[in-house]
Amino acid sequence: MASLQYKTFSKLLSLLPFQFRMKVLFFRRFRYFLNFNNVETFNEKLQYKKAFDRNRLLPVAADKIASKGFVGGICPTLYIPKTIAVFKNSDEIGRFDLTTLPKNYVFKANHTSQTIKIIKNGQHLPTRKMQSLANNWLKHDQASSLGEWAYQNIPRRVFIEEFLDFDGREPDDYKFFVYHGRVHFIQLDSNRFIDHKRNMFDREWNDLEIEFSHSRKTPPPKKPIFLDSMIEIAEKIGTNFDFIRVDLYWFKNMVTFGELTVYPGAGFEKFPTRDWDIEFGKPWMLKDAKKC
Repeated sequence: MASLQYKTFSKLLSLLPFQFRMKVLFFRRFRYFLNFNNVETFNEKLQYKKAFDRNRLLPVAADKIASKGFVGGICPTLYIPKTIAVFKNSDEIGRFDLTTLPKNYVFKANHTSQTIKIIKNGQHLPTRKMQSLANNWLKHDQASSLGEWAYQNIPRRVFIEEFLDFDGREPDDYKFFVYHGRVHFIQLDSNRFIDHKRNMFDREWNDLEIEFSHSRKTPPPKKPIFLDSMIEIAEKIGTNFDFIRVDLYWFKNMVTFGELTVYPGAGFEKFPTRDWDIEFGKPWMLKDAKKC
C-alpha cells in the first residue's frame, strides 16, 4: 500500500511538465541529470521512449487484456491464459454470479501493475471485497506521475483470469529483452514470493554474473530445452517495436504468455554499474522510437 507521503509526492509531480518531472525523478534515483538530447543507457532510453514514442501498439501491449489477442494473432501456438470475466466497474461485479467461477483463478486489473489477487481452493472473496478492490484499482493512474504514456488511454477494466497451476510452486518467469525484433538479454526470476532470485543471461544463456535488483541463484540454472522456442516467439512479437520485454512461462510443456512490458521498472531499475546500464542500451537504436 502506497504511503500518504508517496501519494502526495506523486500528485505534486503529476502537475509538473513531463520532461522536468522525469528529470526530477531520474536525479532522485540515479543522482545525475537526464539529458533527453543525449541518451545512452537503457534507463535513459526508456525515459526517451516515454517522452516521444507514440507507436499505436504500445497501449495494446500494455493492456493485460488486449495484449492477449495481439500476441495470439502473431503466435497461434502460444498458450494464453483464458480470460473468464471482464468488468467495467464494481456494479458489474455485484451482478455477477461468483458461484460460476472455478475453484482457482486470478483477479486483476488490466491497466496497471501490482494489482492482483490469487484465489485458490474455492476461497472466493466476498462480493463487497471484490468491489472494494476493483474501485481502488480502477482509480489507479499509472500514466501520470511516472509518465508511462502507453497506459494513458487504456480502457480501465478488472478481470478474472485462469490460474496456472505449477504443482503448487512459483513459476520461473522468463523475460526477454527484445530490441528491433532480436532478443539480446534474458532475465530469469525464480521463487518470486518466497526467496526471490534473479539471473541475467545473454541470448546464448551465458550468465552475465550480475545482480539486478535481486540476488543471483548460484550456480545459475541450466539452459532450458525450450529456450529456442521462447526466443522465436519473443522475436516474432518484438518485430513490432523498437524495444519490448516479452514475459513468458513454461506451463504443461507449452510456451505460455505472461505479459508484455513496455517500460521495465518505469526506467528506474538500477543496474549494478552504469557500464551495465549502457550495455543494455547499446542494441536500442532510437531513430526508430519517434513515431508521433
